[in-house]
Amino acid sequence: MINLSDFFKNKDSLLVNTVFYFSCAILIVIIFGYLALEVKVYIQNQGIDEINKRMVGYSLYQQRIDENSIIDYKKKIDDFSLIIKNHKVSSNVFNFIEENTMSNVWFSNFDMSQSTYEIKLSGEAENIETLSDQIQTFENNKDNVKNINVLNSRVDANGKIRFLLSISLNPEIYSYIKK
Repeated sequence: MINLSDFFKNKDSLLVNTVFYFSCAILIVIIFGYLALEVKVYIQNQGIDEINKRMVGYSLYQQRIDENSIIDYKKKIDDFSLIIKNHKVSSNVFNFIEENTMSNVWFSNFDMSQSTYEIKLSGEAENIETLSDQIQTFENNKDNVKNINVLNSRVDANGKIRFLLSISLNPEIYSYIKK
């Protein structure tokens, strides 16, 4: 005969054994999953370290390129500073001409030789008296003008005087410092 208490004991034992083995299986799956994820994280960290090493190498290379570029710019600035330091201003010559040109005289061509401190001006005046007054105005400016020569003058078809002047200037007019 079958004892009912034995039946339930065996059934409980079977249920407990099933739950126990199922729990053990889940625990093994979790442990293998954890180990698999740890291996995957380790491999990813190795890849990240390799990328970081390459980035450091690249950043050092890029840094050297940037430093060389900065050194080149500094050299250019130093060279330009040297040029500016020795630069002579020609704008003073233009100011001189503007300040000393009469209202009825027009200059159409301007040729300046900074090495000989000479300018050649070609232009037009209303008449010979105006041209004479213009030359006298330049001659009266003894601070800047050494000598004036009329290289050419002629009367055009409209009765205007076309001329070419050569003016020798004092070298101080080319400097930054005005008297």
